[in-house]
Amino acid sequence: MGIADLHIHMGYADHLKYISVEEVVKAAIRHDVNLIGIVDHYEGHEYDVIVNKIKEQVEQVRRKFPEVEILFGMETSVLTVDGEINIKPEIARKLDFLIVGMHHIPAGGKCLPYEMKGKISVGEVKNNPEFQSFLQKFNFEDLIDDWQKTTLSLMHNPLISIYAHPVQWPFVVMRKFLPRGKWLISRIEDIIPPQVAQDIFSAAKEAGIAWEVNNEYLPPKYRVDNKYVCCADGRNSWSGMINLFRIIGKFGVKVSLGSDAHCPDELERVGRLENAMELLRLAKVNKENIILRREQIRYYGTST
Repeated sequence: MGIADLHIHMGYADHLKYISVEEVVKAAIRHDVNLIGIVDHYEGHEYDVIVNKIKEQVEQVRRKFPEVEILFGMETSVLTVDGEINIKPEIARKLDFLIVGMHHIPAGGKCLPYEMKGKISVGEVKNNPEFQSFLQKFNFEDLIDDWQKTTLSLMHNPLISIYAHPVQWPFVVMRKFLPRGKWLISRIEDIIPPQVAQDIFSAAKEAGIAWEVNNEYLPPKYRVDNKYVCCADGRNSWSGMINLFRIIGKFGVKVSLGSDAHCPDELERVGRLENAMELLRLAKVNKENIILRREQIRYYGTST
């Protein structure tokens, strides 16, 4: 059957260099990938032109390589705890599917006021002066509460197909600001306790929103491949991810696979998902819940 890689970036959002859809598809064929998702970062209305440009490429390459199913989407960002995302519905509906990630600290909750939405990046919190001022009154429990509210709101968003790197925000913030001996998250239940899990995963299953397992999530001691990952030292992994997907599997929520390859520099990572599959094996996720075919995804079907 092959495999599906639904999180591949072409590089347009980097403003430096990018790769063609055809080059991505050729890499997918080399790696026995039968379904791919092109999902560059969407960073505002100036990317609407890029949406149309990539869409034209996808339509042309589909005709040339019918053996690979190509889905065209965008990776959008959540801005507020109410689930506001940074893409307009009319643009999202031009896509086949939509991924959402917490690239910014969501505003409007206990951590940040609404006027700060989209201003503080998760990946840059340690060097962000605005976030440093926030840290003076930092409360990790508030962060977890905001993550829970944001995540539940996203599960009710009719535009979203996949929730990418789902626990990135609390985990990255904890890792950057707290000594390992003082980490406030030791179990996945510290982020998503049973009743919260019931609400979130019941909504996810009903909506058909998949939770992404990235090839870097598996801790190094379990890895079957340490070559095709962005961070070989394991700093983007955590043993709690296995338990997270074990819970996801029990609720019957769909799971998507994603290399999160940022091409062209990471082209060889396309479809290299052995670690992700091993994580799901350890978590005992049923194969029928893993998205391997187009009809399994919350698909808008804007093109054929």
